[in-house]
Amino acid sequence: MYDFRRCEAPDCRATALTGFSCCADHCHDPEAVAASIAGLIRSSKSIRSVNASGLRFEGLDLSGKSFYACSFSGTVLKNVAFTGCTFRMCFFDFCSADSCDFSGIDAQFCSFAGARFLNISFEHSELVHNNFDGVRTSDSTFNDSDLYNSRFIQSEFEKTDFVDCNLKRAFIIPSKEIDVSWRLSNTQEAILGVDRLEE
Repeated sequence: MYDFRRCEAPDCRATALTGFSCCADHCHDPEAVAASIAGLIRSSKSIRSVNASGLRFEGLDLSGKSFYACSFSGTVLKNVAFTGCTFRMCFFDFCSADSCDFSGIDAQFCSFAGARFLNISFEHSELVHNNFDGVRTSDSTFNDSDLYNSRFIQSEFEKTDFVDCNLKRAFIIPSKEIDVSWRLSNTQEAILGVDRLEE
C-alpha cells in the first residue's frame, strides 16, 4: 500500500502524493506534479503503491500496465487509455473520467465508488469483487464483462449497456436507470433488490 505520509500543509489530513510532500490541493504546481507522476508510471510496466489522488491526467496511454495498491481517488481523467491493464486493490473512488478506455482490464478488489463515467468502455473486462457503489455512468459500456460479486448499489445508469455480462452474485440496485440494456446477461443470478439481500 502507498505511503500514508500526511501533507505538509498545516492541519491538512490528506496524504502526500508519491515523491512529494504535499497533497494535490496544496502543491504549488499540480500540473508539474501530475506530469512527474505520469512519467513515473510510463517508465515502468508494474506500478506499485503510487498515490496520485486529486490530480488531473489527460491524453495518456497507459495500456498493458499492472497497478498494485495505487490511488487515483478524486482524479480527473480525460482521454486516458488503460486498455488491458491489471488492477489489484486500487482506488478510483470519486474520480471523474471522460472518454477513457478501460476495455480488457483485469480489476479485482478495487473501488470505483462515487465515480463519474462519461463515454467510458469497460468492455471485455474481468471486474470481479469491485465496488461501483454510487457511480454515475453515461454513454458507457460494460459489454462482455465478468462482474462477479461486484457492487452497483445506489448507482445511476444512463445510456449504459451491460450486454452479455456475467452478473452472478453482483449487487445491481441502481437508484436511476435510463436507456440501459441487460440483454443476454444472467440477471437472474444477480441480487437485484433489497428484498433479496437476506436470501
